[in-house]
Amino acid sequence: MTLKHAWIAAAVAIAGGCAQFPFGAPTPSPAPEQAAPLSESAPGRADFSQERAEVTALLAYYQELLAMNPEELKREYQAVTLAFARDRGELSRMRLALLMCVPAAPWRDDAKLLALLDGALTRGMPHESPRRQFIVLLQKVVADRQKEQKRADELQQKLDSLMNIERSLRRGQAR
Repeated sequence: MTLKHAWIAAAVAIAGGCAQFPFGAPTPSPAPEQAAPLSESAPGRADFSQERAEVTALLAYYQELLAMNPEELKREYQAVTLAFARDRGELSRMRLALLMCVPAAPWRDDAKLLALLDGALTRGMPHESPRRQFIVLLQKVVADRQKEQKRADELQQKLDSLMNIERSLRRGQAR
């Protein structure tokens, strides 16, 4: 799966509202007469709505990043890096993480990106948190990209070895 496909899948998942459902075993819903008001039964539900809106805004931000030319992207990276140095809040952290995901960016560093994302996950977010699910998705995308890069490097080494063998055979035939 390419990075572009992963982002599309993320956008569909978030827009579809599947972030509101916790992963894992399904929990039985209470009978209608036993249902408590929303504020009592799900105290974090309003926070999750806000988080879903933030994740949607972050996806839109990433689309904006992809449309920027290299000079605009460089200025944005500098501004977001400074903002994150001043305010290590979740929004600043996620904006920096998305900038580090931009393909072919010179500051792209998967190890730093994973450390940044791990720092976000250590803040004790509930598993059903849309922001947490988005962070986990980014981690999986980065891990997949690292696997693909490792595989490409291995294939390149094999190709180089075969080309060296071919060159040595041609030199042997030319004598």
